[in-house]
Amino acid sequence: MQNLEKIEEVSSMKTYRVKSPQKVYDVLKKLNLETKYFVVLINGKKVEPTDFVVKDDEILILPRIAGG
Repeated sequence: MQNLEKIEEVSSMKTYRVKSPQKVYDVLKKLNLETKYFVVLINGKKVEPTDFVVKDDEILILPRIAGG
């Protein structure tokens, strides 16, 4: 994970800096996270992990929360 730098971790919320171009989906796979359980924000904006490519961006990974 040398192309990924952890910036901050608060509870289950994690922030990373991506150092080389790659899909958000691939970043989640490297972290052993399934896309259906997490919401991803790139530089503060929500993106779909399957088709978004990050370069030198900040990724915030949040768990999805079910209400009821």
